Amino acid sequence: MRFQPTLKVLSDDQIYRIHQAALQMLMDPGVLVKSEEARRLLAQAGAEVDEKTMICRIPGYIVEECLRKAPSAFTVYARDCANDVHVSTTSVHIEPMIGRLNCYDHASRQALPTTLKDVGDLIRIADAMPNYHLLHSGAIMPQIDGIPIRATHAYGYLESVRNSTKPVKATSREKIMAEDCLRMVAVVAGGEAELRRRPCTFTTDNPVAPLHHDRDQMEGALLYASYGIPIDVTSEPQAGATSPVTIAGLLAQQTADVISGITIIQLANPGNPVWYGTCGSIMDMRVGRIAIGAIEMGLINVASAQIAHFYDVPCRGTASATDSKELDFQAGYEKTSVMTMAVLGGVNKIFYPGTMEGAMTVSKEGLVLDNEIAGAIYRVLEGIDVVDNTLGVQLAQKVGPGGHYLNQRHTMQFIRQEQFMPLLADRQIRERWEAAGQKNMVAKAHDTVVKILAEHQVDPLPEGTEEELKRIVREIEKREEKRS
Repeated sequence: MRFQPTLKVLSDDQIYRIHQAALQMLMDPGVLVKSEEARRLLAQAGAEVDEKTMICRIPGYIVEECLRKAPSAFTVYARDCANDVHVSTTSVHIEPMIGRLNCYDHASRQALPTTLKDVGDLIRIADAMPNYHLLHSGAIMPQIDGIPIRATHAYGYLESVRNSTKPVKATSREKIMAEDCLRMVAVVAGGEAELRRRPCTFTTDNPVAPLHHDRDQMEGALLYASYGIPIDVTSEPQAGATSPVTIAGLLAQQTADVISGITIIQLANPGNPVWYGTCGSIMDMRVGRIAIGAIEMGLINVASAQIAHFYDVPCRGTASATDSKELDFQAGYEKTSVMTMAVLGGVNKIFYPGTMEGAMTVSKEGLVLDNEIAGAIYRVLEGIDVVDNTLGVQLAQKVGPGGHYLNQRHTMQFIRQEQFMPLLADRQIRERWEAAGQKNMVAKAHDTVVKILAEHQVDPLPEGTEEELKRIVREIEKREEKRS
């Protein structure tokens, strides 16, 4: 049995009003589309396109027809088929963050520039974590310390894919970078034809709030769509800064951003897999920056899932993030509260576990801690199985008044499926905890990191694959040296 999430923050009427408001925005003021290819697709479909201003006014009938073409379920394939991810409007999968400019150093408690070794370590940790399914990667990073900036995506993808057999994300940040990554992904897949048959990567297209599709990322996303590769179209509005301060206004504008992006992708390749994505939150006006651990992000996640499911497409949300600079109580409550809301609200892909400091920094220990939070919440999703054997009437008759259940076979039979067994949370008596070194969860997470990096083995890439990927990386680096 699996419990179906029931947390809702919008009525059906409110969802429809948000949808209608988004359609109104797409006609007036319209959306800025800097990609010539995307404008051509919109014009051919019947949108009003001003080539001088690049403003596109998209009628609702075009948007709604394209939304109907987007699938409600699809598969993201892995190089190990046991790790294939079957996405739907009822599934819940987690994508931890890997590619941030800084990586938290447990020993010094400092955020240090992320190195290529850090990328490999982070990916290998995520590969070992059972509650992570789709992996962000070094390919997404704008910079890796010690690596040529214009070749970061290539080095980052190679280091990621060689350290995991789960689906690894590739970048759409620029068309040329998308082309590079897709060359590399095709090598991993076994050729372009196999990549089209079994897309073994996914990517993100980020509209720029408010109402703006950047040329470079949109053209990169369209290249992924030409292969049928899943794309999460994710807007990142900040209430009061890049969207109205009201959450209803943020949701309406976010929806306009996202469904216009989905429309362009469906015009390019009808039926291409997409997620309706949100990374929306509030701007804390006291400090002048986005509050990524704010409880309002939980509200936005739940509402976004409802809107996505109104369109019958899966939802990508953002949770398990924190504004804290330490893995402390603030981090714990921000991560857990928003993550719980996202899961119980029906978000289908949850991004950002492992992050801290407003997602400016990623932590190896944070990946381990957030995996445990996810495991606890997954237990909630399993629900309560109420059948004759679990009700235990005959067992109670056997044990009788004043008895106990410690020696019953029924206890051993059901304990692991009924109870979540945390590996980091401490439940010992004080004396045993003191004897074991008085370690808190962060210290235990660090021990786990050390153990994984020493012992976790990842199946190597097929013979010749890594050598070919390295050749492509060298080729990209030489090309970029000439261009600069």
